[in-house]
Amino acid sequence: MRNLQVKIKRPPSRPADLELIESERPPLTNGSFLARALWLAVDPFRCAPDLATRGLPRPGDVVPAHGVGEVMESRHDVFSVGSLVVLDCGLQQLCVSEGHHARLLHPGQTPVSTALGVLGAPGMAAYFGLLHLAALRAGETVLVSAAANAAGAMAGQIAMLKGGRAIGIAGTREKCDWVTRNVGGELLQSVAASGVLSRGARIVQNSVTPAEPDALLARAGLAPDTLQVLRMDLRNYEHRRGEFLRDAIAWYGAGRIATKDHVVDGLANAPAHLLLAMQGGNFGRPLVRL
Repeated sequence: MRNLQVKIKRPPSRPADLELIESERPPLTNGSFLARALWLAVDPFRCAPDLATRGLPRPGDVVPAHGVGEVMESRHDVFSVGSLVVLDCGLQQLCVSEGHHARLLHPGQTPVSTALGVLGAPGMAAYFGLLHLAALRAGETVLVSAAANAAGAMAGQIAMLKGGRAIGIAGTREKCDWVTRNVGGELLQSVAASGVLSRGARIVQNSVTPAEPDALLARAGLAPDTLQVLRMDLRNYEHRRGEFLRDAIAWYGAGRIATKDHVVDGLANAPAHLLLAMQGGNFGRPLVRL
């Protein structure tokens, strides 16, 4: 079986910066397993030029991507043939993993694509960012930017489930309408930060390159003692993943959490999908179905 891959020619900003190629099937070694991708998540930040300090992919590299795959062959003690796994596999059909940062799909992550969205990293960032890092209390108001994307929609809905008031910001009329119909809460068309943030407010930054707290406060014209700027690093909560899945699977299964995916079929459509997401043109969690 040949392996179809999306590789980087140069930092992507146009279709010609990415290439779709066929390569040999990756070899299997002791302690590793071969997985066939079923779903892949397109995360623009993983190719962003300002990611250089955290391992920006270089020309010739496969575009980084998390995915859900089925184990086809295995020499690994944990991941056996037929297992469904969530792993960092890149935008390609086949990948070999030694199991680092890979985990078995939870039975409650149904359909399996939810493991890359509402029941995966975006949902988990919203959950711990809001409930642990920001320590949301019932009756508080939560202002959510990008309220129609996976993490934003999850944050707004968790806020309401926990007795808070959610106000969302979305970039287009279509996204605003979807939030109103499916997520609930209120929409804010424009925000004057100094008129909205009260003393004691907390800002949770869920981004790869978060702004420095002092610079963020200065842009908003706020004094340093007005609010806290908190940085979300999902790696600090990996040991608590089970806690998130327990609550999120129950909410999702009961229909209390709405989510939207933006799906394309086949790796041939992945480069254009990635570029669209980098430009903010996606509507929902950008995914590739194989």
